Amino acid sequence: MEIDRKFAVELGISAASVVLFIGAAYVVSSSYADPGNATGNGTTAPVLQPDGGLVMVGVVGLFVLVMAVAGLVLYRADFDEE
Repeated sequence: MEIDRKFAVELGISAASVVLFIGAAYVVSSSYADPGNATGNGTTAPVLQPDGGLVMVGVVGLFVLVMAVAGLVLYRADFDEE
């Protein structure tokens, strides 16, 4: 299967966006973890502080905005002219 330039760019932007989203979610979840609910046995999920929930909503909103802008840029890009 041959991959054309447009598909490769779309794949790269999508993969980079998902990696950045996962990284941001990890940073938020580790920065805003509630220290009173931390367990070492792994049976319960860690809990975010209330401010962390708002930051996580911001991360999700930023991810949606980045994907929308990336889609618009890719839609307007001219890949046929090389």
